[in-house]
Amino acid sequence: MSTSNVRNIDSLAAMQVGILRLSDDWSKTIQELRAMVQRAEQYFSQTQPQYWRHQLQLAEREINEAKDDLARKRASLRPEDRPAASEAVARVQKAERRLRYCEDKRRQLRSWAIEVSKVCDDLRGPLADLNEHCDTMLPQAARELGSLVDQLRVYAEQTRQNEP
Repeated sequence: MSTSNVRNIDSLAAMQVGILRLSDDWSKTIQELRAMVQRAEQYFSQTQPQYWRHQLQLAEREINEAKDDLARKRASLRPEDRPAASEAVARVQKAERRLRYCEDKRRQLRSWAIEVSKVCDDLRGPLADLNEHCDTMLPQAARELGSLVDQLRVYAEQTRQNEP
């Protein structure tokens, strides 16, 4: 017959409560992590593409306006009537740089969105495993520990009653 060296059944009962609390805390943390993963994926797949699409439209509008302004300045019939166009040329160049910048950002964003999506997918698997531990395995372990605590209490009570 095996013997046990349990000195404090209440500490085991406290451990059972701790396991259930741990399960609940981890479950909440996992839900927060899932929400963060979702927000990160949404940011790169929706928010940023919308932003850079809008910025690209603004850049295209700016370049068209700058080119129109330059064309107006160069359209005078006589060269001596033409105003200096250096500022208009600089504005066109600046608008072209901005347009290229926005196009580069959109291209970069596509690869970033793919990479972020892959990383988010890679995180979802382990998060699901942890969630299963929190929802199933830890509560089951707590129930088994509770059953053992109950059996130990019955055993301890029987031992006290049998003592002379």
